[in-house]
Amino acid sequence: MYVVEGAKLELSPPPGATEGSAEVELPAGAAPVIPAGKHVVKNVGTTTAKIVFVEPYPTCKTCGAVDGFKSPFDVAPTCYTKLAENAEWITGMLTMQPGEQDPVHHHRDHLIYFLEGDQVTIYPGGDESAAMPVPLQCPMGVPAPMSAPPFAYHSLKNTGTKAIKAVFFEMKN
Repeated sequence: MYVVEGAKLELSPPPGATEGSAEVELPAGAAPVIPAGKHVVKNVGTTTAKIVFVEPYPTCKTCGAVDGFKSPFDVAPTCYTKLAENAEWITGMLTMQPGEQDPVHHHRDHLIYFLEGDQVTIYPGGDESAAMPVPLQCPMGVPAPMSAPPFAYHSLKNTGTKAIKAVFFEMKN
């Protein structure tokens, strides 16, 4: 999950428990990993919460090994930051100034949530002759499965006039 706008929440039961409740202050920018389980969430603060989260379908399959996998966190550490991770998922942040481009890299199945920006261009496989400009209307969610070639192996360039800020949730396997 990623907290876009923070708030004070009551979770019943708290994560990992079967009974009771807990109040938690979730600040903007937090990326807590909450284990699967049934719970009720109540806003007990004075601000409206805005939270993006991902839950896989029960039939969701792993992506498997990718030969020569190049992680965006390794090839472009100035653009990609890990906010949180567990054994199954990484929550990452992409930040990119206008005109900035990252090197070619891979992704496993992921969901992107653009918070800021007005246009990004995808170069599938790094091929600049196959440019795919994508106008952004933020906030904007984009499902990005490996089965759609532009999302599995590509380079990105901020071809807009505003800085891009996007949180993404990516499977690890």
